[in-house]
Amino acid sequence: MIERNEIEKIIPHRPPFLWIDRVEELEPGIRCVAWLLVDAENPIFAGHFPARPILPGVLIIEAVAQTAAVMMGSGPPAETMGTALLAAVNRFKFLKPVAPGTMLRIETTKLTQVGTMVCIEGTVSALGEKVASGELLVVSGR
Repeated sequence: MIERNEIEKIIPHRPPFLWIDRVEELEPGIRCVAWLLVDAENPIFAGHFPARPILPGVLIIEAVAQTAAVMMGSGPPAETMGTALLAAVNRFKFLKPVAPGTMLRIETTKLTQVGTMVCIEGTVSALGEKVASGELLVVSGR
C-alpha cells in the first residue's frame, strides 16, 4: 500500500489537485490500482451542480492520469518516464454520475509504448460498478 505522502514523492501533484488518496496495487510500468474518496467538502460541488452535485468528468480523467503517472513513474530510475504529461484522451465514456462521498477505484494498465509515448487504459468503478473508462496517451516530460 502506498499512502498519499509516498504518492507525492512519485508525482508532482499536490492538494487541492491531487486526485488519488492511496495506491493499493502497483506493478511499475505495467498496472496500478488507486483509490479516491470523493470529498463532499470540496468547493467544486458548490457549483457543479448545487442541486445535484456530481464530480466533473474531467476530474475523473485527471484521477486516471495521476494513477497512470504513479504507474509510469515507479520503479528503477532508468525505467521510469519522469514526469508524464497527458497528450490525448481517447474513447473516454462516463457511464454513471459520481456523487460526493463516493469511493472510487481507479485502475490503469499499459497497453502499448512507442518511444516515450505510452497508451494506457483506465477504468474507474464505484462499489464494483464501472462508472467511466477510456484510454489516455501520455508522453515523458523529461
